[in-house]
Amino acid sequence: MVYRIIKTVLAINISFIFIFLISCNKDSTPPEITVLGSNPVLHCIVQMNDTVIYIDYIDAGATALDEEDGDITDKINTTINVNVKQVGIYTVLYSVEDKAGNSATATRTVEVIYCK
Repeated sequence: MVYRIIKTVLAINISFIFIFLISCNKDSTPPEITVLGSNPVLHCIVQMNDTVIYIDYIDAGATALDEEDGDITDKINTTINVNVKQVGIYTVLYSVEDKAGNSATATRTVEVIYCK
């Protein structure tokens, strides 16, 4: 994008016109998210005889890098909807946006299974 700025200066019987052309390149490159650890993840519901043990899911997280902003890992929004009490396939969603408004998403698949 090129901006044109015109400035007129009047001095005693002389006028000057200055034209400045300023070129700005807008950041259009989205950040890159790296999912840490395994993907997909198998998560166990432990069944021992008549006892069922549910173990909390602890996510390994992700990192985010941007060409302009650098490390923006602290800007990642993580949505974890894993039901550790129900066998099934779940998705962890990571999303991040850089200062220019470019966004990126990444996912991790978590499969909750019975383990004996």
